[in-house]
Parts: sequence; C-alpha cells; structure tokens
Amino acid sequence: MFKQLAALTNIMKNAGDIQQRMADVKERLSRQTVDGHSSCGRVTVTVNGKMDVIAVRFASEPAEIGSKNGVEALVLEAINNGLRKAKDLAATEMKTVADSLGLPPEMLEKFGALR
Repeated sequence: MFKQLAALTNIMKNAGDIQQRMADVKERLSRQTVDGHSSCGRVTVTVNGKMDVIAVRFASEPAEIGSKNGVEALVLEAINNGLRKAKDLAATEMKTVADSLGLPPEMLEKFGALR
C-alpha cells in the first residue's frame, strides 16, 4: 500500500519528465529493429520497436519455398516471431525508464506508454 502511494506521489511530481522520457523511448524504438524468422529460416521479417513490420524477405523465390498456403504460414510464423522480439525490446526499454524513475513499468502505461 505505502509502496504504491510513494509511486503515485513520484508520478505526480515527475509527470513532465515522465512524458518526455516516454516520447524519447517511442522515438528510440522507432529506430530499433529486430528480425523474426520462420522455423525453417526461409522467411525473415524486420519489425521495429513500435511493432511495425518494415520488411519481408525470402531466402529464395516464394514459389521455390512451397505452396501458397505453405508460404503464407511461414510468413505468419516469421511475423509472430518478430513481433514477440519487438515486444521484448519495448518491455526492456520501458523497464529501464521505469527503474530510473523508481516506478513499476505498468505505471508508465498511464502516460501513453507505447501507443
């Protein structure tokens, strides 16, 4: 109870600083990328820290990879892998900011977090 009250007080005192740090995190995440791969490694997607898929690459021509359904499944697999990695990246960034402010990461959601 007292820990939550202290965190709330800290947020109220540092609201402007928190909003600026969140803007900095969003900007930084928009420049950071991760690659997601299909399990066979024949499809790679690049996702930025804002969860935007920015590239899709095939190890060979899609027709050489397999059927239309097979290629679609590999693309979905690579996208999901990339999004998981991007979410982990964003969570790490949020934790770093929250720790530096002495706040639990979920409290930053109140400041628009990564929307």
